Amino acid sequence: MSLGDLLSRFQGRRALVVGDLMLDEYIFGRATRISQEAPVMVVRQSSTRAVPGGAANVAANMIAMGAQVGMVGVVGDDAAGETLARSLGERGLGDAHLVCDPSRPTTRKTRVLANHAHQVLRIDHEESDPVAEEIEAEVVRAVLARLPESDVVLISDYQKGAVTPIGIQQIVEACRSKGVPVVANAKPRSLPHYRGATLVSLNRIEATQALALTEPIHPEDAPEAAAELRQRSGIECMLVTLGGDGMAAAGAQSFAVPAVRVEVYDEAGAGDTVIATVALGMAADAFGPDLLRLAAQTAAAVVRKVGVAVPTPEDLTEIGEL
Repeated sequence: MSLGDLLSRFQGRRALVVGDLMLDEYIFGRATRISQEAPVMVVRQSSTRAVPGGAANVAANMIAMGAQVGMVGVVGDDAAGETLARSLGERGLGDAHLVCDPSRPTTRKTRVLANHAHQVLRIDHEESDPVAEEIEAEVVRAVLARLPESDVVLISDYQKGAVTPIGIQQIVEACRSKGVPVVANAKPRSLPHYRGATLVSLNRIEATQALALTEPIHPEDAPEAAAELRQRSGIECMLVTLGGDGMAAAGAQSFAVPAVRVEVYDEAGAGDTVIATVALGMAADAFGPDLLRLAAQTAAAVVRKVGVAVPTPEDLTEIGEL
């Protein structure tokens, strides 16, 4: 199947993204000198930008690829939550179900970039403990209410507390009972809770930790590692991303694809693009090497850009012609 044919199968797919919402803030400036107060760079601010990140960026990637996307997540009762809600509306997610938890702040990542592309500093504002039971229950209720109108559910789990072990298990069980694929980008410590999921993605470091290995997984060993993780976790398909070395997956068979060689400006958000692409592929019943090749191409498109980004229509047209 050509990549263009595969992209065409994404059009109109109905996806539901649930997970850790974030607000990505950027402070742009020019590096002028080293401070006399401490050996640090002085950056003269020129502009700022705030865009949806985390699970919201996953959803934005799906929208960019032609899907209809719903969203469920948790925000705080604060200015960042208001900014995030407004930004979601501007990006086609105005009907997102935002559960307000006054006990915690909206997760924010504030990045300082000097001379347009050089990241100097990142400040995280977050509460990573699991949400309280009543918030957990509201998140699950919102997901179950939207399940009948979803072709795939994607759990975007950054371990910031919005998706709890019990919540994960309830969502996976509900999806299985309805025959809806459930895909997740997980973390090693939450992997056992995804038993029964359709596909789970880990990066190289996470997969190495999950397998309790002392050395990072070598690209040649990645298909075998993905198969081992799949067997141990009871997940139908396992994906291991390897950054510049591509990615490997295991389902009924194991396979690997290389990365696309491009000049990298910023790797932030590339994993979001990969899991968004793969989830839409699962909705289209297209799991296989072609899907991973497409994910490698969409990820290559976003790492060429500064900051968290999504593929543009021009990017997708170019990819579809490959």
